[in-house]
Amino acid sequence: MPPRAIFALIVVLAAAAVAGCGGSSDQTAKVGDQTVTVPSDAHGVYAELQAILDQLPYQGWYTHCVVDQVKKVLSPSEAEALSALPEAEREQRALEVTSKAGPACEAQHHRPVIDPNATAKELDLLRAGYVSSMAAVGEAHGASPTQIACIEKGFAELPPKLLIGIGNGSKKAREGILLSVFKPFSKLK
Repeated sequence: MPPRAIFALIVVLAAAAVAGCGGSSDQTAKVGDQTVTVPSDAHGVYAELQAILDQLPYQGWYTHCVVDQVKKVLSPSEAEALSALPEAEREQRALEVTSKAGPACEAQHHRPVIDPNATAKELDLLRAGYVSSMAAVGEAHGASPTQIACIEKGFAELPPKLLIGIGNGSKKAREGILLSVFKPFSKLK
C-alpha cells in the first residue's frame, strides 16, 4: 500500500476514534506531534471524515472522491453504528472501509492527490502521518528504537518537494524518495 493510502487510514482511524466521543465542542486527535480537529458542527462519519481530510494537503477532487467511496461501502446506518462500536472493532471496520477508498480514487482519476501549493501546516500534518505510518511499518518488521528514530529523522528532514513527491510521484519516484529515507536506517542496529 503506498504511503499516501497508509496516511489516509491513520487519519480516518483518528476520525473514527473521535466519532465516538460526542459532545458539543470540537474534538481533536493526535497524529504524531500534529493535531487533527473535528469541528463540533461536523456530525456523522461522513462529515467528520470530510472535515479531517480538508485539513490535509489533498486536492479537493481526492477528498470528495474518498468520502464518496466510503459512502458507497458504508451505509448511513452502518456509519451511525460505527461510533457505537468498541474502539478495536471501530478501528477494524474503519480500516476495512477506508483501505479501499483512497486507492480506488487514485485508480479512477490518475491525477496528483497532494496539492503542490499546500501550506506548511498541511505539510506538517502529512509529514506526521508519514512518520507514524512508516515507523509502524518499521516496528512491525522488528526495527530497533534507534532505527525508528532514524526513520523519524529522515522524514523530518525531507524537503516539502520530496514530501509532496511521495504522494504525487510515480511508483518509481516514491520508491526513490523512500529509499533515501530508509537507507540510513538500514545501516543501524
